[in-house]
Amino acid sequence: MSDTSEAVQVPDNPVLHMDPQAAMAWKFRMVTTPAGRSTLYVADALLLSVPERDAAERIKSIGEAAAKLGIGVESMPLGVRGVKERPSGETTSSISRLVLHGKAGDVDAWRLLEHLRAAGVADGVWLDHAMAAAQPPPGSGPDYQGVPYYAGVPYYAGVPYYAGVGAPATSYANPGMGGRSPVSVVLPDPAAAAKRGQRPPVVVVPDTGLEDHPWFRDPAQATASVFAGGQLLGRHGTVPGSTAPEPVRNPLDGTLLPLAGHGTFIAGIIRQICPTAVILGIPVMADDGVVSESCLIATLNSLLARQQGALEEGDTDSLIDVLSLSLGYYHEQPQDQLADAPLNELLGEFGKAGVLVVAAAGNNSTTAPMYPAAFAGQPTAPGQLPLAAVGALNPDGTVAYFSNAGAWVSCHRPGAALVSTMPPRLSGDRQMIAALPGAGIRRATIDPDDFSGGFGVWSGTSFAAPVLAAELAQHLVDSTDPLLSARLDRAWNACGEVLGWKRP
Repeated sequence: MSDTSEAVQVPDNPVLHMDPQAAMAWKFRMVTTPAGRSTLYVADALLLSVPERDAAERIKSIGEAAAKLGIGVESMPLGVRGVKERPSGETTSSISRLVLHGKAGDVDAWRLLEHLRAAGVADGVWLDHAMAAAQPPPGSGPDYQGVPYYAGVPYYAGVPYYAGVGAPATSYANPGMGGRSPVSVVLPDPAAAAKRGQRPPVVVVPDTGLEDHPWFRDPAQATASVFAGGQLLGRHGTVPGSTAPEPVRNPLDGTLLPLAGHGTFIAGIIRQICPTAVILGIPVMADDGVVSESCLIATLNSLLARQQGALEEGDTDSLIDVLSLSLGYYHEQPQDQLADAPLNELLGEFGKAGVLVVAAAGNNSTTAPMYPAAFAGQPTAPGQLPLAAVGALNPDGTVAYFSNAGAWVSCHRPGAALVSTMPPRLSGDRQMIAALPGAGIRRATIDPDDFSGGFGVWSGTSFAAPVLAAELAQHLVDSTDPLLSARLDRAWNACGEVLGWKRP
């Protein structure tokens, strides 16, 4: 973390840059540094990432320091425990959630973190960041203008130059300009004619989940029911620490939540590029597109445990090949290298377990690093596969105006006005422009809130990331060797063929 002497502006009543209903469910608060960096975090929790052998002692010292502020600390493990010891004797970190207890209004994770820094016991302690799906900012068009839950998506907190500005980037949010809108597709499911090999590549998408759609009704090819250690992964599962609240809706607003169908849309992109891939669409967030970092870590910890166990047992059926992440957050102190951030360490473990990780670069047209994609800017450790950060391209091949930029962005893929699958259940009550009776036939304009046809158009680096994930997966077809060394070789070859990267 940064120099603890840096002053941080924390109002007595921190502003919640979210819909008030969502704030009630998640207890998010915002902190803003003098440099103008902002982040949303869970008010009553912290993350602790330390070697397992040191965890008990560290939790005790943190508890003693917190008690001076009248705050109690309870440690909660995140996810199913996996393989911790390596043959070399190296020990990975133990990641846990520190749940804070105290009088209402007295518990604030940021203030406690500053107190722990002053007490010299803050090493390995992090905010539990609010993470959100990578979508374009609130638009200038009538479909999104003034919608409170859109203005509150934490992904946009701390990017003030977008608020209320009808800039070109905001036009992507409008139906007809690349924003989420229905479209008719007459092509068959690409998997129907795909030639099956010995083993299909497995792509994992932790997102809003994979919902019912004609393309994804074969659970052997695509499913949202993913298990690790006998426990169901995702926000409705049984993994410790992975529970996420259901968003509270305004009963007078029947329009679709901003990220409804996000995970299914991603799955359709993967299906189009690598039709033989098995897609594991784990639901870690609801249709509001928000998840706490700890909930994501709990799910990924369990998935890593499953991967490590499968490698030890030679169980090729349980192995995964690519992890596609279309979510992220902006760190409150980006000058830190974040090499020891819990999420960075965890994704590094996936790389050591033979899994290629792809992350969306973000949609705020900024050079501010967005994590986990910005972890791609750090050197890759020996024996670890690289993480790729993906920006978005317009249909004409230019970089999309909304796409984040920086040396940490690894590559670009199509991400504006893509066509893919949408859950047919999605049909909001937004009023249509016209509905005219005639000869007993219902006549109407296109309803931008009705996806009962099962397909849509959408834009975002959220969708550029799975394009790359699917391209990599296509080069891993029939990767049947259970040995880790062989899987690392195949994955590096895929990186070379798709990205031109050379193994260090």
